[in-house]
Amino acid sequence: MTVGLQLRARQSQVFRLGQVVDLLQMSAAELDRHLAELAQDNPMLILRRRPPAAVSATDVLEMTAVAEANSLYDHVFRELAGLIGQGGLMETVVTALIAELEPSGWLGRAPEEIAAGLGVEDRLVRTALKVVQKRVEPVGLFARDLSECLRLQLEDREALTPELEGILAHLPLLEKGGVTALAGAAGMALDRVQQGLAVLRRLDPKPGSGFATDATLMRDPDVRLSPRGAGWEIEFLSSLQPVIEIADVPRRGRTAETTEALARARALKQALEVRVSALRQVVGSLVARQGGYFHLGDAALAPLTMSEIAQETGFHLSTVSRVLNGLLIEGPNGIVAARSLFGGAASTQAAQSRPQVQARIRALLAGEDPARPISDRGLTALLQAEGIAVSRRVVSNYRRDIGIPSPAQRRRRA
Repeated sequence: MTVGLQLRARQSQVFRLGQVVDLLQMSAAELDRHLAELAQDNPMLILRRRPPAAVSATDVLEMTAVAEANSLYDHVFRELAGLIGQGGLMETVVTALIAELEPSGWLGRAPEEIAAGLGVEDRLVRTALKVVQKRVEPVGLFARDLSECLRLQLEDREALTPELEGILAHLPLLEKGGVTALAGAAGMALDRVQQGLAVLRRLDPKPGSGFATDATLMRDPDVRLSPRGAGWEIEFLSSLQPVIEIADVPRRGRTAETTEALARARALKQALEVRVSALRQVVGSLVARQGGYFHLGDAALAPLTMSEIAQETGFHLSTVSRVLNGLLIEGPNGIVAARSLFGGAASTQAAQSRPQVQARIRALLAGEDPARPISDRGLTALLQAEGIAVSRRVVSNYRRDIGIPSPAQRRRRA
């Protein structure tokens, strides 16, 4: 082989590798746009449009709105592309933070838990978190709790006063004892606390909720599961199949430009095949780990992180995250977003996932005496007696997350 041929072969390999990496990092929506752009520039590339399902004009408008709205995860990946592009430890930590981002915009796991999963020092994750919080918009994303979310927004507006700082430091007391308890703990006059709370109410407590993160009702699923023996048969629907064809051009009539266009089209087709293979591996691993969920629902959702799937499949954590972003899986109990199947243990000691604990809380409270509702402390004791090691604070948060009022409010409603 001549030097020129060797160089061209090497360039071709590099190009194909770049294509694979690029496609693996794209969400489904980004892939569709990318293919459409390439098909316009390359006459050898034929893009076959998927036949649309029968929908009404209203459905089309709604689906268009969802497609144009950025998902939270796509948005933060773009916002933090500069940090991720640094590679190395920064890429690993930032990607792990994104993987733990909840639809509310809050961080789902504590930095020390994330650090333990990555095998790095807590300090590194906390430092990266501060950088991420300063880089991303809207302000308040990646907060660890409500107080931090509001504090970040006040700092950004240069409106964080000592009085507001005092209110934020004791904000959890507002639910337990009302404004009076909060004022007493903060050492402030009641009217000053009420004025401060009025300022806080103008902020966004859940800055991630404005993004389109659940398109379940807007389109068909991407993957369908059917019981098969002790496992599952996984059907990848048309939206995940390669949708390009290569033009058939006689060799005798090819020009240099045509030959180059054909080479690029074939490289793209191969890269798409690699992407589909990666998707099958990632989804297969996810379904195998969460098989109980598809049989029994939230109560059987096992603790699982994307890092575990990445380690099991051999793909980078960012690849797993992007491949699953926006992916919908249909099982016997309905359609679910793939990302919702991930959740760490309720605590560093607990073996149960957050949805499992929430399901158990819901079950325990469903049988309580309306005249004597179970307190969060009592609920914590019941869970701990069942071997679920969670704190009262976690129980209170989970109860609120599933929409169950406080014991006092339940007593009043009884």
